[in-house]
Order: sequence, then C-alpha cells, then structure tokens
Amino acid sequence: MTTALPFRLVAFAFFLLAYPLSFVLPAWWSWENAPLELLDNLVLAIGTVQAIVLASRSQAPWKWLWLALVPVWIICLGREISWGAVFYPPSGMSEDGPEFSGKLLWFNPAVKPLVILLVLVTLTVTARFKLWRLLDPVIKARQFPALELVMAGLSLILMTAAERHMGMSLDAFVGVPEVFEETVELAGYMFLLAAQQRILMAAAAAFDTSGLTLARH
Repeated sequence: MTTALPFRLVAFAFFLLAYPLSFVLPAWWSWENAPLELLDNLVLAIGTVQAIVLASRSQAPWKWLWLALVPVWIICLGREISWGAVFYPPSGMSEDGPEFSGKLLWFNPAVKPLVILLVLVTLTVTARFKLWRLLDPVIKARQFPALELVMAGLSLILMTAAERHMGMSLDAFVGVPEVFEETVELAGYMFLLAAQQRILMAAAAAFDTSGLTLARH
C-alpha cells in the first residue's frame, strides 16, 4: 500500500536537524559531490524515475499528471548536478569547496532551450488535459499535499536566506551556513517527494487500485 508517511517523517527529520547539524558537520559535507549533495541528487532521481514509471503505467487522466511532473523533476535534478558539470573535473576551488560550472560544457548553449522546452511540456500537458480537474478527487481523498507544499516553500525561503540572497542572511544564527542550506534543501526535496506519494494515494483511491494499469496483474 502506498503511503506518504515515511517520506514525510524523513523530510521533517532533515528539516529539524538542519540547525543542529550546521554546528556538528564539517563544511565539506555541503560541497558538490559530497554527502548532502549526493543525497539531494538521489531524492531527485527517485522522484524523476517514479514519475516516469507512473506516466508509463497509469491510466488517463492521471498519466498526464505524472507526465507533467517529469519535466519538473528533471529541471530540479539538472540544476542540482549543474547539468552534468559535476561529472567533470572541477573548474576551480574556493572556500566553499570545488566549483563546477555548466558554462564550460560543450552543450551548455542547449541547456536554456532545453529548460524552456521542459517548462512548455508541463504547461502544454496541464492545459491540454485540464489537469486542474484532478484537484477535486485529490481533495475528496483528503490527499491534497498542503503541508508538504508549505514546508517545501519554507525550506526554499530558508535556503535562500542561508545562501545570503535577496538581502537575507542566517550567518549569525547557524553554524556552517552551507551545511544548513544543503540540509534544508534536502528536506525540501523530500517534502516534494512526499507530496508526490500523496497524489499517488489519491489516484489509488480514485481507481480503487494502486492507480496503475498493472496493479491487478
């Protein structure tokens, strides 16, 4: 049986541990290709693969929802791995660890058009199949991921502050800001993955199956 509880618990665990871990973990844990970044990539990869599998095996209209979500996961994952730059030697080294620049990749000129194309796919599928109509069965199943989306948004705000963007800073309140930022970011991605599980639960309730065409095979 599909459940969002384990994903939600892990997300809250990382969210609550972000502050104390910033005083315990060394800065290198937050570097590119270091433990926290690798966990980010793993969560995003899981979300991407799950959405692809669900899109290929689900019945309409849910399959279109999963298809619309695939580009979102891909964009997040692509951004996290600097669109493949992390698989190459670092372009430099700073006090924040090794630096990887997607601008040095031979296919870098294609990245922005690819992102635009992915966004257009999501918007087109959403509009073409009127995916907002799925809000009703999701709400009726009591699976609208309001808490997960709010916490993901809060994680984004804290990440922004930890990165010293938009005039915000948490340097006076946390230990290693980069460790705090990466841990909160990991929590945010886990909340998004938990939200996806809740949508899957709504699909299961709508079909009285797992929501997949192969559920009873």
